[in-house]
Amino acid sequence: MKIDWIFLPKIFYSSKQKAIISKPNLKLMPFLISFSGLDGSGKTQLIVLMRRFFKRQGISYTQIHFVNDSLENRIAKKLLGDKKVADLSEKRNRRAEEKKISFLAYWVRLFFLCLYACNLKIRLFKLRKRYGVVIFDRYIYDRIAQLAYLRRKRDLKFEKRLVRFFPRPNLPFFLHVLPEQSLERKKELREEAQGIEYLKMKYEIFDQERDSWGLLVIDNSVLTVSEAKKKIIALFKKKYLRFKKQEKKKSVR
Repeated sequence: MKIDWIFLPKIFYSSKQKAIISKPNLKLMPFLISFSGLDGSGKTQLIVLMRRFFKRQGISYTQIHFVNDSLENRIAKKLLGDKKVADLSEKRNRRAEEKKISFLAYWVRLFFLCLYACNLKIRLFKLRKRYGVVIFDRYIYDRIAQLAYLRRKRDLKFEKRLVRFFPRPNLPFFLHVLPEQSLERKKELREEAQGIEYLKMKYEIFDQERDSWGLLVIDNSVLTVSEAKKKIIALFKKKYLRFKKQEKKKSVR
């Protein structure tokens, strides 16, 4: 597997926004949508509905699963195979339930995230020529929340800076549900290594950081799937129209 080790300049950052929020570059990025939240919050279901919507509207799109597509995961699968990686992940999760991961293991994961950020920018630049919209099933926010749990870490000063390396989605959705609702909706989570404690800490991280990350909250704890879909489509139409107008102005220049 070829890895691009190119660090692009900081054209993705905006000094006018909060320190942690970066701004999409219209010349280099397609329209980005990310869905974040606890397991059982409705990410997969809403992504399927949005894909159908894009297909009906004639909007070209592609989907990226942030965890499966990560540089760390792709390298591991290439070297060990899918099944071995899945088994190792399950064992790691069970160990993490008993004790936090080591300092070294934590920083190795953060290092791979930095590399992935650079690799992702290059890939999105290439995808820009083929797709109008890129949908992310989970994003850097979910990964940071997961790593915070693995390390039992609540002070995320460096991790907040790491968010800057990733292109900011035009629509970064956070699908809000309570940890108890998550367990009720996905009963198989009760049998998995990371149960209610993981969900509670992930919820706490999102609740703590969602404003600084600029996440758009869709309250799926009270909304039906149909209602959530309508809200998301309304926001998309408004933002995408503005995006295309700005893109057209950029191309004229």
